[in-house]
Amino acid sequence: MKKKSLIIVLVGVMLAAVWVTASWAQPEKIVLDNSEAFKHKKRSPVTFPHELHCDSLECLDCHHRYEKGENVLDEDSLEEGNADIRCASCHTWEAKVQLRSAFHLMCTGCHTKNVKKGAKTGPRTCGGCHVITK
Repeated sequence: MKKKSLIIVLVGVMLAAVWVTASWAQPEKIVLDNSEAFKHKKRSPVTFPHELHCDSLECLDCHHRYEKGENVLDEDSLEEGNADIRCASCHTWEAKVQLRSAFHLMCTGCHTKNVKKGAKTGPRTCGGCHVITK
């Protein structure tokens, strides 16, 4: 009986460790800065609270790779350090939807939908995201 209880506890600890590791897979905040994709930047970098969004959204609500109108992105590829999952890896200057437009469509679009639903939301104006620090 003790052996069975010990196994159950160990399995529970291992599952908890996997869950905690997965939830820390990405940084808490991501700075969207003056990278090559922002070479014509006129506003300050945006600090994106990734962890805050993880609490209320599924990964595939934002991360995507569309084929024939369907999001076929494998969630297992969403690992810290994987350059292929960065928005700028697909949303280039040559892309149909460039990076700046992708951020504005995704972020302000979602925030605007939340306002219409009466839900808590983030900023919807330029200065709300592009905060000027002195």
